[in-house]
Amino acid sequence: MLALVVGGVGGSWLKNLPGIFMIAVGNTSYEMRLWVAIALLLVFLSLLFFVGVIIRSFLAGANRVKGWQGGRVWKKARKLTIKGMLAFVEGRWKQAENTMIKAAKNSDTKLINYLVAAQAAQHQNAEDRRDQYLRLAHQSEPGAKVAIGLTQAQLQLDNKQHEQALATLTDLRIKHANHPFILKLLCMTYRRIQDWQAIMELLPILKKHQVFNNHILLEIETQSVSHILTLKSRQGELEGLKDAWLKLPNASRKNSDNIICYTELLIYFDQMDEAESLIRPLFKKNPDNKTIKLFGDIKSPLGNKQFAFLENWYASHPQAANSIHLSLGKLAFNIALWGKAKAHLEQGIQLEANAESYFMMAQTLEQLEQFELASKFYKLGLEFVVHPEQVNQPLVLAQGVDDLVTANLLPKFEQSSKLD
Repeated sequence: MLALVVGGVGGSWLKNLPGIFMIAVGNTSYEMRLWVAIALLLVFLSLLFFVGVIIRSFLAGANRVKGWQGGRVWKKARKLTIKGMLAFVEGRWKQAENTMIKAAKNSDTKLINYLVAAQAAQHQNAEDRRDQYLRLAHQSEPGAKVAIGLTQAQLQLDNKQHEQALATLTDLRIKHANHPFILKLLCMTYRRIQDWQAIMELLPILKKHQVFNNHILLEIETQSVSHILTLKSRQGELEGLKDAWLKLPNASRKNSDNIICYTELLIYFDQMDEAESLIRPLFKKNPDNKTIKLFGDIKSPLGNKQFAFLENWYASHPQAANSIHLSLGKLAFNIALWGKAKAHLEQGIQLEANAESYFMMAQTLEQLEQFELASKFYKLGLEFVVHPEQVNQPLVLAQGVDDLVTANLLPKFEQSSKLD
């Protein structure tokens, strides 16, 4: 109704509109009433509108057909990707590689396709194809440099290409200095190439970003310190060894395992006083078997004080590790207390036999001029070295030999040794 009213009023207005519309082309001219020209223009615009609608509908239909075809291609690529992943998991490397590359042509996950193909090529020892797929992965997703670089570094490590892996990780770390997995692989690479000093420099960052748990971090630190100090000792550099120790962080120099390692090397260089001063504070805590045994290896110039210290400590810690008797026996032997040495060594052998205890007992018996019995202990020690699982015999004294373990007889031997 509104359109009829507007059309009627507008039509009357246009029909009565004065004026003439003229079009001149060269020497020819066309004249018409103004309202006729306006009516023709409206008709022309309406025709253009309807032609536009028809063209747009046609294009929309073509896009729907194209989308349907594209959907089929995408679904096919997705099925191929899944098939390639299954082949990879099942260890069918060649099939996995070929399927992934075929799927990558029309896949919307090209990065994953190329990375899996690279790993499949690695399993076939095809390094050239592996590197080619990694380059294609970078071209398909330039923003995934970290993921591609980490994959490349892992593949290089697996292939024992340690120097190349180090170069890859170093490049990644320039822009991603605190990335946990980059730091983890970098630490792994340093361990592979045995760059222990680099690991020590990396440790604070590993701790800060909690790349490893505390137990593993402690293990890495202990291993690194041990190798650094041992390398100096193999070079025969006592000053270099001490300098390397002093350059370690304070926390590392307070670690008991590191102290034990350094003490062993000081003993090797015959630095007995420094070795004892380092290891003695460990007895304030609950020293382990290795610490107690190492204390017995120190031949301090003040052997009497060293023996008295360990003896007094054992008196207040009767539940100490079994190695306490071997250490006390060795320290007593060093200061010529043959009776005490024999008593402790005998008890140590009964609790936990080992080749060193047999050897020390044999040497002690030689000092007591019991050569026949000493020979038997040399033999027991040799048998223990050859067949340690079969030798676990208690000390057996020859018939007629005094039992030197008896407390009343110990002073006699101590006195005789002093007279000698």
